[in-house]
Order: sequence, then structure tokens, then C-alpha cells
Amino acid sequence: MTTIIFAGLAFAALIVVSRVAAARRSEPGQQQAMGILSKGAMVGAVVVPLVLILFSTFRGVPAGHVGVAILFGDVHPEPLQEGLRIVNPLMDVQMMSAQILKHEAQYDAASKDLQAVHITMALNYRLKPEKAAETYKSIGVRYADIVIVSAAQEVLKANTALHIASEILQTRPKIKEDVQVQLKTWLDKYGIELKEVALSNISFDTGYTHAIEQKQIQEQLAEQKKYELIKATREAEISVATSKGQAEGLREQARGKADALRTESEAQEAYNRRVSGSVTPALIQMEYIKRWDGKLPQYVLGGSGVIFQIPQIDK
Repeated sequence: MTTIIFAGLAFAALIVVSRVAAARRSEPGQQQAMGILSKGAMVGAVVVPLVLILFSTFRGVPAGHVGVAILFGDVHPEPLQEGLRIVNPLMDVQMMSAQILKHEAQYDAASKDLQAVHITMALNYRLKPEKAAETYKSIGVRYADIVIVSAAQEVLKANTALHIASEILQTRPKIKEDVQVQLKTWLDKYGIELKEVALSNISFDTGYTHAIEQKQIQEQLAEQKKYELIKATREAEISVATSKGQAEGLREQARGKADALRTESEAQEAYNRRVSGSVTPALIQMEYIKRWDGKLPQYVLGGSGVIFQIPQIDK
């Protein structure tokens, strides 16, 4: 439509120039120049609008975009795809991006226990090319500001309200998943495709943050005390076990010595019994003969100095 207006203005301007030049042809010395100008303006009044209209029938749609054709306020349902397209010269074409775009903002919400939660959320989204005409007709080119901002805030608040403040950091993956599923359904109704949701910089009010820090410190101290108690208990158990082991070792050592002595005594007693049972008078006489050196014992009678050697036979 804009091109047609320019073509009309150009046509009118050139017609005016042609007529002015024709009127001045009667002036002395201006006949030839005004004649040429009048004819040239007349030709231009025909050629220029035609060229403008001809070029306006070709519209180039950049990569990653779609064109929405509009004729006198009526939106054509079929969007123009990428590339060079032939359209009605009376149509206006509104270019809309179908590339992945990013929306990031900080949102203030509340937890289940009514603690203030501050979350930075980033959304990656894109306009569905086949829904571009419908989105433009119902929302316009500022669909991100109109739909995404309000939808993101509403869905995020609804999900943080399901968790107490102390659980939000630990359950962030679940909150992100729930937000993404619900937000995807919400935006799909408006021809917007949600690609990814990212939650970052989750924080709380200063007072609650300080309370959390103090609680963590107390929990760490309690864990330290618990560790020290467990360590002391284990050391005591090790000491008791060591003492029991040493006492048991001494008892086993004493028991071993007693068993050794008893075994030695029993063996000696058995040996003595065997020796006692094997000793006879004949054996004793034989041992005596084996050990005799051949000398007889000598005896002195009275004071005469007479010495007798009398063989002695043991009974």
C-alpha cells in the first residue's frame, strides 16, 4: 500500500511539472527547454508509477523470518515464507522473526511458607511460522511483551508457592521442569513455541538468608560434634578390643605353657613307669658286672694288719 501511495504522489507531481512546463513554453527563449521538460515529465508520470508498482509486486523475505500480508487491514492467513515472493502490490507485508529469541527477567515470588523468593528466569522461544498471521492478527508484533512476560510470572509464582523456602534450592530442577511444561502449554495457544527454561540467581530476603546461614552453621557444628563422638566411641572400642586381645593372648600363652608342662610331666611319669617296670635283680647284677673294674674289696681284721679281699655278691 505504501508503494502505491508513493506511485500516486510521483504521478501527480510529474503531471504538475509537465503542465507547468507546457504553460511556460510561450515565454521567449523557453519554448524548446519547456517542451522537453513537459514531455519528459509526462513520460515520467507514466513510467515511474509503473516501475514502482512493478517492483512492489516482488517482496523479499529474509532468512529466519516470515511475512504477514495485509490488504486494507485484512490479514492474509497464509504467511510468506523465506525468499523472493510475488504479492499483490496493494498489500503491505509485515516481517516477523521466526528465529529463537531470548527473554530474561527477574521475578518476585513467594514460597509455601510465605518467604519472598527472587528468581532470574530466561526463556528461549520462537514464533511458529505457520501461526505468524494468527499471532499478528490477535496480538501484534509485540507478542513477547504482551504474552510471555505475564505468562512467565504467573506460572513461576504458582510453582514456587508449592515448596517451602528451604526446599526451593534443592528442588530447582523439578520447579524448572514443571514451569517449562506449564509455560509451553500456555504459549502454544498463542502460536509461540517454548524451547527451554533456565532458572538462575535464586535468592531470598536478607533476614531469611541470615537465618539460613546461622542454621547451616549450627547444623555443621552439630555434625562436627557427632563426628567427634563417633570417633571417640570408635577409639574406645578399638582400645577395649586391643585390651581384650592382649588379655586373651596372655591367657592363651599361659594355657599353652600349662599344657606343655603337663605334657612334659606326663611323659616323664610314663618314662619312669616304663623304667621302673623294666628294672629286675638280674638286670641290676648284670649292670654291676659291666661296671666292675676287676678289683675285690679289702678288709682289715683287728689290729694285725692282715688284709683280706672277699668277693661280694649282691643279692
